[in-house]
Amino acid sequence: MTDTEPALREDPAVVDHFRSVDSAPVDYAVDRPASGTNSFLITSAGLSILAMCIRTLLVHSGYSAMPRDLAVLTDGRGNVVFPLRLFLTVFFLTYAIHAYTNIWRRIFLGISLLGKFAVFCVAVDTVAWLLHSADIISISMFGTQMISGLVALAIFPHTLLRQAQLPPQGPLSHGPGIPLKAFLALAGCLVLAIAGAALALHLLSDLVDTLKHWAILGGIGAGVFLMQQLLAASTALLGIRALKKSRNHDFAPPAAILVPAHNEAHDIAETIVAVDEAAETYPGRIHLYVVDNASTDNTAQVAEQIIGECTNITGTVLDCPTPGKAIALNLGIDHIREDFVVRIDADTVIGPGCLETAMRHFADPTVGCVGGIPMPRHERTWIEKCRLIEVYMRHGFFQVSLDGYQGVMGIPGMFAIYRRRPVVEVGGMVQGMNGEDTDICMRLAAAGYHSVADPKAVYYSETPASYAHLLEQRTRWFRSIYHLAARNRTLLLDRETMIGTFVLPFNLVNAARRAMLAPLLLFGAIAGFAFPSTFTTLQWQPIVATMLGMSMIMTVIVCVIWQPSSVKYIPAYLVFRLLRSYFTLGSTLSLLYPPMHPRRVGALVWNRVARLRHSRSSSAVNHP
Repeated sequence: MTDTEPALREDPAVVDHFRSVDSAPVDYAVDRPASGTNSFLITSAGLSILAMCIRTLLVHSGYSAMPRDLAVLTDGRGNVVFPLRLFLTVFFLTYAIHAYTNIWRRIFLGISLLGKFAVFCVAVDTVAWLLHSADIISISMFGTQMISGLVALAIFPHTLLRQAQLPPQGPLSHGPGIPLKAFLALAGCLVLAIAGAALALHLLSDLVDTLKHWAILGGIGAGVFLMQQLLAASTALLGIRALKKSRNHDFAPPAAILVPAHNEAHDIAETIVAVDEAAETYPGRIHLYVVDNASTDNTAQVAEQIIGECTNITGTVLDCPTPGKAIALNLGIDHIREDFVVRIDADTVIGPGCLETAMRHFADPTVGCVGGIPMPRHERTWIEKCRLIEVYMRHGFFQVSLDGYQGVMGIPGMFAIYRRRPVVEVGGMVQGMNGEDTDICMRLAAAGYHSVADPKAVYYSETPASYAHLLEQRTRWFRSIYHLAARNRTLLLDRETMIGTFVLPFNLVNAARRAMLAPLLLFGAIAGFAFPSTFTTLQWQPIVATMLGMSMIMTVIVCVIWQPSSVKYIPAYLVFRLLRSYFTLGSTLSLLYPPMHPRRVGALVWNRVARLRHSRSSSAVNHP
């Protein structure tokens, strides 16, 4: 650290350099303080205690034979292990109470979430009871709970996408559809994963029971947990093979480096120097464009000085007075004439060989975007250590598994290379929402291109130095899934892209699961410690397996493969995963909901009831 750096760090523009108009886009988000999430957890705990008190009162009033969860027609189908439906009811109700809108929208949001969930639970229980009564098949209470739990993970994002104030559908091109090779790769791995999980459960039942006892398998079901890991591992092997083959091409055309910078005077010199050093070994010509995006510090002056000292690149500093990263990127793209645009954040340092490695994949004309692996610069703070494990799992494993079937949904904008012409053709970078880096990849996928994430292309990105920065970053990241799904809603289950068919729906469900994790653990702790006599069949293993289990074993394996010494950071990473759940929950609470008038609420509810009655009467006529 130089003598001038501490003084520079004290500048408010530097201390809060991470805050910008993109932190909470005014049309689609609100910058709610952490007290909003804390209030959610307190309300959830209060409602959980109230619900459990009512259940305890019923037990002592002679209703002890009632199931310990919200279920009907349960005779002969086993006991409740965990009151999952009660938790989901409390979660939905609490979310409706804390949504950022007026009281009438909250009422309608609560009716929508709870109504959909109740109708589905009754339907599942009725079907299960009929099948059991007819001696066709017996679906246990645990089975119906898991089914309803999985559906709840879909109900939550579905309702948010329908009611929140989100970006409108953007223009989408239509490419040739899912390549047969990619479809067969995913389908084949899925079949093998299901068969492998079923075979393991059948042949290794004693071992499975032991793993359940030690909370290694469980949660939403041992078979589901095992199948998930087998699927990820098998597709990762295909991804490694595909990357190795694609990486062997020779391809090094001229390229433009595009660096948007907002208040980055403290970091941008390292970024430019790294580009100059990388250009020394890159065969093609490199020109650097730094876009000063409404900075209040001396970002432009620092960039011009460092560019003047470079020996392997030429460079230009552009002025973008309108704040917004997407605005700065589009301004830069308009000035660029090279066929390939290398987008690098102003706090990112590319490693040796990063450009050469990433660019080789563009020898395939169907590749539209390429990225690498964003390693943290240091391993000093707990955030940096947790980020290291997260990078290994996210970019060193799961992104590689997506490479196995051309399912990479997005490349982080910290370092991403695009074909310029397709980017312009699909409309450039979207403005005024979160996730513009993933959005462009999704629209390129709709146009027939696919993205590649190569962990051999190493770069080093800034890790938040404070809790405030981490909170801002993760809220922005986790909120983006709803902005992306809304803007690209016609991709959902479209059967035209691998992203729409599988990856985007999975990410929406996973975001819901992550948002529910912290409230679930709180609910389980209350039920287990305060009401053990009421929930006598409650087991801690399924709850702990949701947090640990097979996913943690995979984390250990991946860390050993990448860097064995990183295993010691895994305990801290467990805490970090809880923190991610907290941030994910906060991101959903930062969504805006348009206010409603009380008459509108009544009309919508009445119309839905009328449509339900009409569908039933039509069914009765068609099936007398």
